[in-house]
Amino acid sequence: MGYRLAKTDRDKTDPKHLCTKCNDLLQEPKQTSCGHRYCRGCIDSILSKENSEGKCIEDDTLLREEEVFRDKFVEREILELELHCSRFEKGCQWIGQLRHRQDHDRSCEFFEVPCVHSKCGTMVQRSDLARHLENDCSYRKELCSYCGKRIVVVDMMEHHQTDCKSYPQCCPECGKQGIPRCQVSVHLDPVAGDCQELKTVCPFAAMGCKETKPMGFNERRDHLKENTPQHMTYLLQQFTELSSLVSGTLKSASSCKIDASVVPSEKQLELSIKQIGAALVETNELKSRGDQLESRIKNLENTVDHARLSGESSDEDKLLELSTKVNDQEAKLADLEVFMIEGNKSDADLVQQINRWKREQEKFKEVVTKIQRRLESLEHTLGLRNILLADLEEQVKQKEISNYNGVLLWKISDFARKRQDALSGRQVSLYSPPFYSSNDGYKMCVRLYLNGDGMGKGTHISVFFVVMRGPYDALLRWPFRQKVTFMLLDQDHVEHVIDAFRPDPNSNSFQRPKRDMNIASGCPTFCHLSELNNHAYVRDDTMFFKVLIDTSDI
Repeated sequence: MGYRLAKTDRDKTDPKHLCTKCNDLLQEPKQTSCGHRYCRGCIDSILSKENSEGKCIEDDTLLREEEVFRDKFVEREILELELHCSRFEKGCQWIGQLRHRQDHDRSCEFFEVPCVHSKCGTMVQRSDLARHLENDCSYRKELCSYCGKRIVVVDMMEHHQTDCKSYPQCCPECGKQGIPRCQVSVHLDPVAGDCQELKTVCPFAAMGCKETKPMGFNERRDHLKENTPQHMTYLLQQFTELSSLVSGTLKSASSCKIDASVVPSEKQLELSIKQIGAALVETNELKSRGDQLESRIKNLENTVDHARLSGESSDEDKLLELSTKVNDQEAKLADLEVFMIEGNKSDADLVQQINRWKREQEKFKEVVTKIQRRLESLEHTLGLRNILLADLEEQVKQKEISNYNGVLLWKISDFARKRQDALSGRQVSLYSPPFYSSNDGYKMCVRLYLNGDGMGKGTHISVFFVVMRGPYDALLRWPFRQKVTFMLLDQDHVEHVIDAFRPDPNSNSFQRPKRDMNIASGCPTFCHLSELNNHAYVRDDTMFFKVLIDTSDI
């Protein structure tokens, strides 16, 4: 398909610049052995995919692919032609060289563009796109006149019939019109509703009310007024039964839980042990003091006896004083003995409580150990499951990114960074995801040099085709013979870069692979680097590369 011409330009265009097939201005002109010129796309459609042969439309000369050559001289002449916009007849007044018309086409108000809604598909002039989206497109959104939500126009009727909560409905009982859909259930409520024709049993029938016949609105209202006390009794009975049921359930649930207050924590045990130790120390001190007092009493008694025997003192008052002191000391000693007995009893109780806590803690530790073992078993099982899931996800991912119809559409993101990596030598080439000629066919990929390789290094983008070792190689025909077509896609769909070749059956690149990949083969001068700035080959830092494998004779 060639460049479209305005009628005023067609009348003055040199015929040698027109395609023999489409009669438009030559796009990527190619000259045949018989001297005629075709657009690249037109000549490709003439040459048979089976044997790369065809007949010239003008004189029926047999054409072969290897005898068709790109005419760069005529291409330069065409790109320098002063032409009107291809939409001149529709009112565009732009005039300029063909090489610049592509930039103009991206902003031309008279250029047809598709509606932004993919389901619409309507082609409209760029200047009319806003009006189309606002008034004509069936997939624009408008406010629902009932609920105020924004709904796609073609879905508005279905929205009214199924989703709109404010859409007016008709009561199925009384026939009242204009009830919002969300209010119909309220209108038909047997207690709070206002439907005059609704007949239903007493709403307390399920709780025990004896009135079970259907009643109209007025009859049901009178019945509810007259029997309010009885209805409250039914309601209270239901509430009581429900409360009992809930209480029983809560008791059952609480009995299943471990009483955390029964099992002391390690800190509580340590504190109790410290308290017991302090009590034992205090008891020992009291015993020591008791022994000292007892020794002093004996000394006093000995002193008294000695005084009586020796007659050193006959003073009755002194004897009475000594006797009183002895009695006081004996009383203190008795109190001390009582305190020691009580202390020993408390010590025994504390020891018993500690032993009981220790036994309960041992039981609790056994339960915790069992739970930990169970958790470890579950974690091991979960780990195995995660590994299996990761393997499955990887297989699904490979399936999703691979094509099985002989076509690869490769999206190359972060183009600027990858181009800079190629210039600096950090990463000179990129490998595409693998793709296949069929589900059980050849496995292939593409190697791309963004700064060129070999004779194209530094000046061109180089692209090479790689045959990879696949799972079904033993069943396939070798060497690989299928035609390979490379396409660098113009994102404005104006001028794609296209090149193709047929594999050399004698080359090692196309024999059955003995390793993961064969030696790459392709086009070292596929696209000049300067062309990247003239067309939309890179947009939003993204390039699209397409590879087609001729699978017609597999």
